[in-house]
Amino acid sequence: MKRLIALVPVFVLLAGCATAAPPSIDAENSNADGAAEPAAESAAPEENLAGCVEDYTEGVDYFPEKAEITDADNFSVAYFDHYKVVTVLDAFDGAEAFSYVLVQCGTPAPEAAEFPEGTQFIEVPADDMVAMSTTQLPHLTVLGLLDRLVGVDNFLFISSPEVQALIDEGALVEVGSGADVNIEQVLDLDPDLVMTFGFDPDTDAHPILIDAGISTALNAEWREDDPLARAEWIKYTALFFNAEAEAETAYADIASAYESARELAASVPAEEQPVVLWNSFSPFAEAGVIPGAETFVGALITDAGGQIALTEEAPGDSALLSFETVYANALDADIWVANSFTAVTLDDLLAEDPRYVDFEAVQDGEVWNDTGDVNANGGNNYYELGVTNPHLILRDLIAIFHPELLPDHSFNFYVQLEPAGE
Repeated sequence: MKRLIALVPVFVLLAGCATAAPPSIDAENSNADGAAEPAAESAAPEENLAGCVEDYTEGVDYFPEKAEITDADNFSVAYFDHYKVVTVLDAFDGAEAFSYVLVQCGTPAPEAAEFPEGTQFIEVPADDMVAMSTTQLPHLTVLGLLDRLVGVDNFLFISSPEVQALIDEGALVEVGSGADVNIEQVLDLDPDLVMTFGFDPDTDAHPILIDAGISTALNAEWREDDPLARAEWIKYTALFFNAEAEAETAYADIASAYESARELAASVPAEEQPVVLWNSFSPFAEAGVIPGAETFVGALITDAGGQIALTEEAPGDSALLSFETVYANALDADIWVANSFTAVTLDDLLAEDPRYVDFEAVQDGEVWNDTGDVNANGGNNYYELGVTNPHLILRDLIAIFHPELLPDHSFNFYVQLEPAGE
């Protein structure tokens, strides 16, 4: 394991100074005048290294393959010859920025005092990793790094067949999540990296892991409002494995597929775009969360050639609206994406509230749910595979909003709710 090199100011680098004797002059290391030839420098690598530097030379660029962040707003990377500085800007509400200095193993770490308090120094490339969110699993699959995965937070909700195969083989360990993370199990695994997420430091895993000296990075793709911005976090994961080249290629393919689908939907004139009610009601609060135009879901609706219902009530961000407000202003929505965890049939949805029968989308049979790929434990691949592959979600929505554009489409995540027995 490449241990956490330093955590400012908890762990301090102690640097000793030594003076080397000048090299002796001999026949093999001198020119015709007897002057010493300069020592041969290590050649700069043409690709990012898969292992450690054996002969460090100052001034050599050890990261010739670099990530270029084009869509994500919530993380950044700056490259220096033998280390890269990664910053997560907005990990959760009220959080200050999280900084990581990723040091090419086999090279010296920069002075800790030069970086903000709390900065973690982590050697790369990581040999193994614990993933605390299912959204990170497709990154490892696409990047060809599944062999680095040694643990996850919970087996139950994983949809990836490749990861399920590792579970069946006994190759992975379940370490728990949040403040209930089994720190002893993580220490036994001795991973180079734990990648997790944050909501509240009082209940999150990362403070416990960092206090134990475990290299821990927060992933905050869920804070991005744009579908491609979330997908670009594959580059964030890649930074810890020196896999920037693979991530750049993968993301270019994802972005190209998304743009192609968006262009297809853009061919539909505004007057032919359906009004889409996208929400889920809570029987406890009798309210619905309605996406605004500046949200992840709002972008998907617009890019798929739909018009967001209740835009006056939720003009930008999401809004929590009462049932009465939704009922009064969205009865005539053409399509309803219900986002119900429990509704398998239309009858299930109507059982939640019989007033739903008044919605035009219910009467027309245009009620859809994102439960087309859910495992036996309720793990939904929409929130796993879909985050890294928003083009798959977008094509599903285009097929719902404009079926004539994709007549032979096979749905990845969505199902049309039918009456029971049909």
